[in-house]
Amino acid sequence: MTSPVQQSTPTGHFLAQAGPTHPGLVAILGACFIAVGQLVVQIPAQLVGVDTASTRGTVLLLASFVPVWVLLWAWLRLAEHRPLRRIGLDGRRTDLFIGIGIAFAILAVDAVVMAASGQVRFHWGGSGITGIAMIIAILVLFAIQGSAEEAVLRGFVMQGVCARWGVWAGLLIQAVVFAVLHGSNPGAGPVALGNVAAFGIMLGLLVLWRGNLWAAMGFHAVWNWAQGMVLGYDVSGLSFGHSVLSQTTSPSASAVVTGGAFGAEGSVITLVALILAILALGWAWRRSLGASGH
Repeated sequence: MTSPVQQSTPTGHFLAQAGPTHPGLVAILGACFIAVGQLVVQIPAQLVGVDTASTRGTVLLLASFVPVWVLLWAWLRLAEHRPLRRIGLDGRRTDLFIGIGIAFAILAVDAVVMAASGQVRFHWGGSGITGIAMIIAILVLFAIQGSAEEAVLRGFVMQGVCARWGVWAGLLIQAVVFAVLHGSNPGAGPVALGNVAAFGIMLGLLVLWRGNLWAAMGFHAVWNWAQGMVLGYDVSGLSFGHSVLSQTTSPSASAVVTGGAFGAEGSVITLVALILAILALGWAWRRSLGASGH
């Protein structure tokens, strides 16, 4: 491991478990795991006539991250001969709540600022008992989807690149791959993709600070679920049809502020909150390195 980070720190422990695959190949494989894993489900779904833009199609999209987990496990097991837990799954699972708290905090800022500025109005979505049950059940699918992206990008990719090329290279490369993978989503524009990259940096710092993936997994699952199924935003340009609250957008609303078709992830309000979160997590991460001077 060429990184100067001491192994006694959470970051050092995380990076010390990196595999032998070349960092450039790691980045390519990470993108392929996610793309191919989804195609395994989406191509058969399209062949039988499932509308990928429908609620059913979006649910299948979430379920398509199960093969992503399988591909990642197979590579680690067969090519690198190391267990899945070595990518950052051996830390304290209670760190989940750190990520969940950050997700709710940023979403609260988004919702309050948008509502207070007259950009959107929130009202009861009218879901019955069946609808509420589905909303709760979909949290499981968001957990599979969000944790798969974290395992591949902040686990496999960032760990492998950071260990050989340094922490900053690892942070930036996984964030760029994260943004590229969202580039074809509906409503994706410069602000939205810049925000996705910023999410990647924030989540990367969260992983380095805690030395494991649990906080990032908690954030990712709850962020997507609460954004789409509670507050009624589109999630990275995808709509789910049912939510606890629904929104009415003001005729004079700016897509730069509301996020437009991409959802809250495309909003400059989110960008400001992310910058603040990155600064706070960067400070916390540097402190976790101790007095070693790194």
